[in-house]
Amino acid sequence: MDAQKARGLELEKGNFLKRIRNYIPILIPLIINAIRRSLELAEAMESRAWGAIEKRTNLYTLRIRKADYLLIAASVSILMIGAYVWIYVPIPSITQFLGL
Repeated sequence: MDAQKARGLELEKGNFLKRIRNYIPILIPLIINAIRRSLELAEAMESRAWGAIEKRTNLYTLRIRKADYLLIAASVSILMIGAYVWIYVPIPSITQFLGL
């Protein structure tokens, strides 16, 4: 309010509606700041699970299925084939392909 008074805003003069209109430049930033702060506080509380129940629940329980086992087997077999090729199969250099 002091900053607005220093800029020449007269808060105490005029009729009731004029004084209310003069307070708008002070109230709008206060309201916006309060809303922004409340949203940040709500997000912080939610991220820290404030008010959550003791026993946590999930949307559905994750269980390993047949497709997961197949993916694990395929990954391990590709890894083993890659290791075999890296150790036992000679990889020709670029000069052998170019005939130099």
